Amino acid sequence: MPGSTASASSDGPLLVVGVNWIGDAIMSMPALQAWRRAHPAARLVLLTKRALAPLWALHRAPDEVLTYDNPLPAIRAAAREIARRACARAVVLPNSFRSALPPFLARVPERVGRAGHWRRLLLTRALPAPAPGHQALEAFELFDLPRPAGAIEAPQIEVPPDAADAARRRLAALPRPILGVMPGAARGPAKRWPAAHFSAVAKRWAAGTGGGVLAMGGAGDRAAAEEALVDVPRALNCAGETSLVEWAALLQACDAVVCNDSGGMHLAAAIGRPVVAVFGATDPAVTGPIGPRARVVADAGARSRAIARNDAEAEKRLAAILPERVYAALFELMK
Repeated sequence: MPGSTASASSDGPLLVVGVNWIGDAIMSMPALQAWRRAHPAARLVLLTKRALAPLWALHRAPDEVLTYDNPLPAIRAAAREIARRACARAVVLPNSFRSALPPFLARVPERVGRAGHWRRLLLTRALPAPAPGHQALEAFELFDLPRPAGAIEAPQIEVPPDAADAARRRLAALPRPILGVMPGAARGPAKRWPAAHFSAVAKRWAAGTGGGVLAMGGAGDRAAAEEALVDVPRALNCAGETSLVEWAALLQACDAVVCNDSGGMHLAAAIGRPVVAVFGATDPAVTGPIGPRARVVADAGARSRAIARNDAEAEKRLAAILPERVYAALFELMK
């Protein structure tokens, strides 16, 4: 897919300021992959929050990953590192004022991002709000690339062989096939299908397949994961016990995954696992999982890109999606 001549420069590397959440980062990967194909010899330096550096280490597009944190001294330090690399152009993926500061302070000659958040003076080119569509499509314009006409290319994440081997050893006691369940979501209860519903699906999986169930997620998901495994005979709870790379390796070892609209959903889909994702008030047409082995179960109500963490109506809509529907989707996907 060709890019414009502005997409790469012989005068210096391209700097990409990455987004700050796992799911958002994964949804930006198709655009980076398209840019890399268009400019295989160019150098790409990616700047990301420290917590997401392990995720980008699993992706081939960046040649180098730099990290930064929010305090102004850390931003200035990142700007000095950028300046040392003499980047010719910067693509700022997040929409915040702070995310545009490092390339501005580093005096990167060309700085492209979306308009808004009082940051026009920090950018040399400010693009308008994106056209409707999946969030993964929004970055293409920033890279001077046309949106793909057909299906969005799946993000390409590669789990290191040593991490994959460690995951297989960790799961050796669980019988196959293994169902991964992720009852958490960083955006709170408004995006979380009830843990009791996850438990119903897990018990039916164990009874119908004779396989095991693995619960995953962050430290804050530990209690929900325990509830999701209640009375499941062959189960393991790893929520809060893994690094990001270990989490990815465990997902790769699963035979299927059931999850919420979450970063874990995007991670599982990017690794190529069969995924059934449960959506309530959020819109799968905008933030749904990318890949041919992903399915969405949702209600028929109105959709919103942003909902409050404790939106009672969103919680009610999620609770109304019965485990039978999700298991049926899982059964069809596994066939």
